[in-house]
Amino acid sequence: AGRVYALTDGGRWQMRERLYTLEGTVGDGYIKINQSCLIRRDKIARFRTTLGGALEVVLKNGYTDYVSRRQLKSVKERLGI
Repeated sequence: AGRVYALTDGGRWQMRERLYTLEGTVGDGYIKINQSCLIRRDKIARFRTTLGGALEVVLKNGYTDYVSRRQLKSVKERLGI
């Protein structure tokens, strides 16, 4: 627990920085979708809504994760949805 990983086209890398530190340094090309995940905007393949009303993001590499309710408004604003 408490470990931060970066998933890239080249593999999975453990990061030394904390997620909140990375969030401040990566720039506008990244979006925080939940408490433990930053994603690159250009890697988003699509969004899906679940039966429970949650928003799921699917990346081009097949990775899926959920947008938290806390981040939903921010994600929609950043993407112009």
